[in-house]
Amino acid sequence: MDRQYVQFGCGMCAPATWKNFDAGPAFWLQSRFPFLTPLLVKRGFPDYPRNIQYGDVIKGLPVPPQSADAVYCSHVLEHMTLEEFRVAVRNVFNYLRPGGTFRLVLPDLEQLIKSYVNDPSPEASSRFMRETYLGETNLPRGLRAMPTALFGRARHLWMWDYKGIAEQLAEAGFTNIRRAQLGDSPDPRFSEVESEGRWTGCLGVDCKRP
Repeated sequence: MDRQYVQFGCGMCAPATWKNFDAGPAFWLQSRFPFLTPLLVKRGFPDYPRNIQYGDVIKGLPVPPQSADAVYCSHVLEHMTLEEFRVAVRNVFNYLRPGGTFRLVLPDLEQLIKSYVNDPSPEASSRFMRETYLGETNLPRGLRAMPTALFGRARHLWMWDYKGIAEQLAEAGFTNIRRAQLGDSPDPRFSEVESEGRWTGCLGVDCKRP
């Protein structure tokens, strides 16, 4: 039986050995209206790899139940409301085969707060708002504003520390929950989707479907 590896919110990282999904507004526009791609790219939007499928993990990915050996996401879950996060995590649990791995990385709220508290400079609060993506320095206008206006996923909506997200994963049914580090999975396939820039200073978690 072929092993199936699923990544959602993949962005530009789409290895051929993974089934890659993205629900970003720019990708939605390109997937629905391909003729807009040259204009969007000219305006600074990415030219996405062709092996990405549009898929929203909250609404449900086209992945059969208990078919995936592993699911991965990087800097995706913090863009969901609390209830959306819970739906997404339950969906991931359903996609995994027994013994399958869910591995994720996202901003570490605890570390961001510690940095803010220990920063005596007048810029501390502004730096915290920028680094957490909880604030807006200005509102985008024109074509660049359209995807955000339509879908509203640029900001962070609910952030996590380890103990908080571990509790949520346990409530969804996951076991063997642990804090993860870049490259510490025994499955070498995760090296195809993990990158240092996405993990440095962030919160990684590894867990299993029993």
